[in-house]
Amino acid sequence: MTDVEVIGAGLGRTGTMSLLLALEELGFAPCHHMFRLFEEPSRHRHLAALSRDPADRAALLALFQGYRAVVDHPGCLLFEELMRENPHSKVILTVRDSPTEWEMSAQRTIFETNKPGMSWLRRLVIRYQRPGHIRDTERLCRAVQGSSPYEPGTDLQQMYREWNDRVRETVPSERLLVFNVKEGWGPLCEFLGVPVPDKEFPRSNSTEEFLKWRGEVGRGASPRTLLVACAVIAVCVAGVLSGNPVSWVFGNFI
Repeated sequence: MTDVEVIGAGLGRTGTMSLLLALEELGFAPCHHMFRLFEEPSRHRHLAALSRDPADRAALLALFQGYRAVVDHPGCLLFEELMRENPHSKVILTVRDSPTEWEMSAQRTIFETNKPGMSWLRRLVIRYQRPGHIRDTERLCRAVQGSSPYEPGTDLQQMYREWNDRVRETVPSERLLVFNVKEGWGPLCEFLGVPVPDKEFPRSNSTEEFLKWRGEVGRGASPRTLLVACAVIAVCVAGVLSGNPVSWVFGNFI
């Protein structure tokens, strides 16, 4: 058993960072979120194990050890396993106003490579720039959801609807809150049985804030970006010399 009291089952880009800040303000700290994996590389191996087998109990316990709440990827994908380990926990399904709104936000941020019209070359560069824990999260998406939201052929709106339906059908109604962060403290505090704080509900990680953060991270990783770009160019040159660049690249590297 872990110490998780609150499980966020909502997909990324549904207000998960705002929910994290709210939960920690209410006393459910620390709260796990994808950004924690940038800070805790020692836990990456546990995510890698879960990407191969989402039922790996030892990896699940190790990944979330010490956390009182879990939101965002990869934890949202493991809400059922976390519920079994924490039978008294409560589940929050964060949602956007519509599947269309969620898709637009996701394609601009975390699932950029799903965006129609992106060249295969740019998609290839982005793919090989991803940190290991992002690639493991993609594998976990495939294992749990049956497809990858990073791939251009995936219908994100359908994925969003199916995921939310799955959570609603799986979690008993008395343990579930379907929550839009626009609703503020009221429904969240009532569900968790805690007083309403005398401050505004936190709003964080808008699309603009995310893009600014990603730009700062990208500048810090520029040597790696250059290396990846050079590798891609070398691959493309080899493909051209082979006489069939596209099939050569995809046959040998993708």
